[in-house]
Amino acid sequence: MNKGIPVALCMLALAASGGASAAGSAALPRQDGSSITYYLDGNGSRTLLVLMQGSDCNSVAHNPVINEQFSTLLEGADVLTVEKYGLTRATAWNPAGDSPDCPESYFSHDSPEQRTRDYLQVIDALAGQHGYEQLVLLGGSEGAVVAALVASRREDVSALVTLNGGGRFFHDDVLYSMARELPPAALDEARAGFLGFRDSVMNAETMDLRMSGHGFRWWKSMFSLDQRATLQQVEAPLLIVQAERDESVSPGLAREQAEQLREGKSNVDFLLVENVDHKFRDDAGESRTDVVIASVRGWLGQQRVARN
Repeated sequence: MNKGIPVALCMLALAASGGASAAGSAALPRQDGSSITYYLDGNGSRTLLVLMQGSDCNSVAHNPVINEQFSTLLEGADVLTVEKYGLTRATAWNPAGDSPDCPESYFSHDSPEQRTRDYLQVIDALAGQHGYEQLVLLGGSEGAVVAALVASRREDVSALVTLNGGGRFFHDDVLYSMARELPPAALDEARAGFLGFRDSVMNAETMDLRMSGHGFRWWKSMFSLDQRATLQQVEAPLLIVQAERDESVSPGLAREQAEQLREGKSNVDFLLVENVDHKFRDDAGESRTDVVIASVRGWLGQQRVARN
C-alpha cells in the first residue's frame, strides 16, 4: 500500500542536527489519563511566544532550531513548546529521523487535531496563571498546520506565522513532492497508489496502520484538513512564509492559497524566501534561518507585537 510514497512527505520543518535543551518541564492531565508535557521558558513577560515543531517523532526539548534560534524571535518573551503525545525529554534525539525510542502511544494517538487540543489546553492554563496580553503563534511544516488550527479557535491571538505549511490540501503537497522525487516512469503508478491509500484511510473508521512514521489517526487528520478553510477563520495578523525551493510542499500552492485568502481578508501577508529549501538551507547547504527570523521579527514589529 505504501509503494511510491516518498519519505519527503514526512514534513520536517524546524528540525536540525545537534541537540539543545528546552526550559524546565511541566505537565497537565488529558481526559484519557495521559499527560501533556510542556516547557515554559518564563521571563515574567506579558507576551507568550508559542513554537510548534514539524512532524517527526522527536522530543521538542532537544530541537536546536526551536530552542536556540526561533526562541529568540521576541527577546524577553515567555516561550512555550509542547511535546507530542507520548514524548518527553527522555525520548532519545535523532537528528536524521524518528527517535529510536518512539513509543507505541505516539503512533496510536499523535495527529494535528490531538496536538491542537493539547496546545489549547496548555495555553488556557498558562493564560489564566500569567495573564498574557499578547499571544504569538509560530509553526513550521506540520507545526504550521497546528498553529493555524489553534489560531482559528482562539480570539486572543496577536499574530500567527506559518512556515512552509503548504497548500490547501495535504494530498496535493504529497503529489507535488512525489513528482519532484520520483522518475517520470514510476510517477503514474505511485500517484495512483497514494490516492488509493488516501481513499482507504478516508473511508475507514480505524485501521492497523503505520506509514512513514505515522499511524491511522495522523493520516486521517491530515487528509481531512482544509487548510484554506482553517486560515479563513483566523482573525489575527497572519504571515505565510514559504521557501522557494521547497520539495516537500508546493511553493506554488502556498502562494495560490495566500492570494485566495487575500481576496477576502486584509490580515494576510505572504513572504517567499528565495533560493532555500524546506529547512531554509541554500544551495551550499548553509542555513538561512537567521534571515527568516529577521524577516519575521520585522513583520511582527509592523503588527505592533512588542517585546515586553
